[in-house]
Amino acid sequence: MARETSTQRQKQAKGKRALRGARALPDPNAEPPVRPLRVVLLSVLLLAVAAGIGYGARWLWQQVPTAELSRVDALEDVRVKAPFRAVTEREVEEILLPYLRRGFFSLDIDGMRAALMSNPWIVNASVSRRWPNGVDVVVDEAEPLAIWGGDRLLIANGELLPRPENLTDLRLPELAGDAELVERIMAQYQALAGLLTTKDMEVRRLSFDDLSGWQLELVSGIRLQLGHDELLERVGRFLRLTRGVLAPHLQKIAGVDTRYNNAVAVQWKEKDKTDN
Repeated sequence: MARETSTQRQKQAKGKRALRGARALPDPNAEPPVRPLRVVLLSVLLLAVAAGIGYGARWLWQQVPTAELSRVDALEDVRVKAPFRAVTEREVEEILLPYLRRGFFSLDIDGMRAALMSNPWIVNASVSRRWPNGVDVVVDEAEPLAIWGGDRLLIANGELLPRPENLTDLRLPELAGDAELVERIMAQYQALAGLLTTKDMEVRRLSFDDLSGWQLELVSGIRLQLGHDELLERVGRFLRLTRGVLAPHLQKIAGVDTRYNNAVAVQWKEKDKTDN
């Protein structure tokens, strides 16, 4: 009995050791464990993507002139993105400063936008908060189409605006006449600009008065008397002559009167008069 008992104990001990070394089979429905190395690589990849997006957004923002206002009380970071051609940074700052003193949460977004839009040169404006103490402002300016009378500029909607001091050197055509006729003069200019497209034949100045009618000066310096009616027909007749009998003499011409039915009168420059 003692031997059998000893043998049984040995078998039991071997059985316990075998159980202690056993391993459970994996569950086929369970998700595979995430390796530490894969976690690190995934984190690095996400950080790189985020950094790339942030850099791209910052690069795009920097392509447009941006000003940071200096005299700000409650808000520390105010950025204004604008062309700053007709409107200066100082003007925008003066408009926004009373609102910026109220603080981040008390900021009157609609009031700021309305104040900016009160400037006649600002055609659109947007204002937004940037957490925790910043403001972003975007301003769009009107585009001048022509110089009117030296002290005003004509914009796309047909309005005449005072000429800003910083817009002195503009390569724009000049329009002149009664301000009440601005729409008519603008329409005639656009029609003539579509016809006069070749080099030295573009519009430099177009004016109208009741006595003389329409007067046109080209980039080449040639002045045309067009009268009151049939402007496009008379300009077309002049262009045909410049491609024909007047072609060799364009540099000598000071002006052309096109108010005749089937002809034109040519005025020569003073030097060429003497030579002839």
